[in-house]
Amino acid sequence: MLVACGITATRQRCPTWSRAVSGRVTARCPRLPFHCVISVIVSNFNGLRFLPRLLESLRAQRGVAAEIIVVDRQSTDGSAEFLAAQADVRVVTEPPQSGLVTGYQAGMRVATGELCFFANEDLWLDTDCLRRLAEQIDLPGRVGIADPWEWTYDGARLHHAGVRFVPAGWDLNNPWPRARLDFLVPLAAGDRIPFPCAGAVMVHRDCLADLGGWDTGFFLDFEDMDLGLRAWQHGWHAVTVPGAKVFHAVGASDPQALTAARDTVGRRRYVSNRSSLAVMALKTFSFSALPLTAVAWWSGALNNARRGRWRRFRLDFAAALEVLGRGPSAWRFRRANAGLNRRRPGERFFSAPEFTAVRGDGR
Repeated sequence: MLVACGITATRQRCPTWSRAVSGRVTARCPRLPFHCVISVIVSNFNGLRFLPRLLESLRAQRGVAAEIIVVDRQSTDGSAEFLAAQADVRVVTEPPQSGLVTGYQAGMRVATGELCFFANEDLWLDTDCLRRLAEQIDLPGRVGIADPWEWTYDGARLHHAGVRFVPAGWDLNNPWPRARLDFLVPLAAGDRIPFPCAGAVMVHRDCLADLGGWDTGFFLDFEDMDLGLRAWQHGWHAVTVPGAKVFHAVGASDPQALTAARDTVGRRRYVSNRSSLAVMALKTFSFSALPLTAVAWWSGALNNARRGRWRRFRLDFAAALEVLGRGPSAWRFRRANAGLNRRRPGERFFSAPEFTAVRGDGR
């Protein structure tokens, strides 16, 4: 049996290493002071100014060994030349317009570790980050996802901690408008959360395979919520890890141009963000819940028009067209997972007691 980092039942054994027929590396008993191999898959788009510090922090990780894979998104800033000179970095190429998790999937194809850490290029890690995340992964307990806490790049401000849903009257930035998100809840290590942040997250390969991988229809945003919702449906858990610290320059890629798409990351992100709200509902919500999502979606578009945000209003229509384009794949997913959707319809994810803020939970 493959044993992942952090399994309590094997903690007393001596660590042994094996290489499966597939070539993947498996570590046993990694809570002891021995190395565990973690595949680090980095998505890079013109991130040369960030890469040296990121690679330095990965090489300095304590208690684990990082297999570094960088998915370069046709960068034009010298990233390719810099990465070619790094003997311990494997480079995979992928077009930038395909989206963040499509790049992650491309990196997965060459990764050998059972534990995978997915990350943007515009961050760096505390020296104990990967080890602390690995310690929380527990296959017998179905804990397959570990989420670090994120600080601004200079470490001055915390911007992603524990995650909770908060009951709301009407929130237009959620697939289920009766809940809003709080990303700064001071939870304890190992507390369950609904979903992690896709910009920096550890996922066990078995968990990801069980869920069918990342949904590559997402460009940027909500791919992590989608992953968490599917994990919840399948009985997998995501946990928060306050001691695993990441320092992230959030939004650094937004102004960059997607030459092939004649667009910027920021505009493409907005359209994908809006379409993904509807697609998540189409994939997993009960039919009775879909009208509320539809009303909330169009309320957002009309609100932009009412406030004179005409550029956003036009992008809302581009998002509506994108929903039509993504509709067939969402419907195929819905049919393939009909049993799960009946037992755990997606709208219940947003009011599940283990994910809902209560008194004493937050600030």
